[in-house]
Amino acid sequence: MVSASLLIGVVQSLGTTWGLFRHYWVLAKLLLTLLTLIVLLIQMKGIANVAAVAVETTLSSADLLGLRRSLAVHAAGDLAVLVVTTTLSVCKPRGMTRYGWRKLHNQKGPV
Repeated sequence: MVSASLLIGVVQSLGTTWGLFRHYWVLAKLLLTLLTLIVLLIQMKGIANVAAVAVETTLSSADLLGLRRSLAVHAAGDLAVLVVTTTLSVCKPRGMTRYGWRKLHNQKGPV
């Protein structure tokens, strides 16, 4: 899901006037999505482990407690990142990168 989000976001940014590297908020969304993807890939082993144990037996409240807490904390963090990226998409704060300023001034031509 996150990898699809990353791919779709990059493709859309390349096809719009916002660009991928022109505005800080787009760049921030890209970096947050990459961070989320990396954390998810790191957590996949733990997720698979909890899922395998859950299929085989009924989990008690003490089974794999640390791993289950870690998964819950990471899920909450991912939700926070989702809220931040959605807020950035809606608000579109001002601020262009140096690349964005150069592109903007090159498009306008000499005055």
